[in-house]
Amino acid sequence: MFVASYTLFFAFSRPNPMRYATAVFALLFLFSGSAEAQNLGFAVRAGTTGIGGEVGIGLTGKLNIRGHFSTFTYGYTETTTGEDPNLTVDADAGIGALSAFLDLHPFGNSFRLTAGAGKNNFDVSATGRALDSVCFGDETQNGGCDGKQFSPDKLGVLEGNITYPSSIHPYMGIGFGNLGSGESLVTVLFDLGVFYTGAPEIGLENNGLFRPTTEPENLQALNDGFESFKWYPVLTIGIGFRI
Repeated sequence: MFVASYTLFFAFSRPNPMRYATAVFALLFLFSGSAEAQNLGFAVRAGTTGIGGEVGIGLTGKLNIRGHFSTFTYGYTETTTGEDPNLTVDADAGIGALSAFLDLHPFGNSFRLTAGAGKNNFDVSATGRALDSVCFGDETQNGGCDGKQFSPDKLGVLEGNITYPSSIHPYMGIGFGNLGSGESLVTVLFDLGVFYTGAPEIGLENNGLFRPTTEPENLQALNDGFESFKWYPVLTIGIGFRI
């Protein structure tokens, strides 16, 4: 019990993905050696938290613990033409989760109730830059600027990101499939639930003309529009193998 308590303190005192992953799988190892009658299972999963895997241990006929890790990233680049000004945008989006779950099978079959906590690694970042000068004023007949004209260097680079302020997010859900116990060596897994993440926050930075608009007080109205997005939906399917 002392070792388990220290492991939890190690994980949550200064949370980061590697520290938390180490603690989750260390706890699974400790529990796996605490009784002879336990079953062990491994799974591959895919869903709204990305692609990854799980380790599950059957504590009793109706109670399991699971450690879960998943991730997926996507990069995107687009350059606009025919706009004023033309822009190039580089974006990166990532989803993922690092979690520990407790599964209760109240009827002794594949149906389960799940509670747990973890890190939802949803993250979006983008960088945009102008390729042409911008005219603040009227354009002349020969294509010139009758006003102030700012070069791409003066406009600067605009960087934005969407992140969650908290490090650890509670989870609750339902599912089917028993990774820790059962007669069959193969099981199909399905999970439907939510992480409570709190509202995401938008951050902007600019090293040029638009820098004043990126100050936190000017982003408050934008962040207020995300107040209703405090729950992250989880839908995953997978296949598990029991040992």
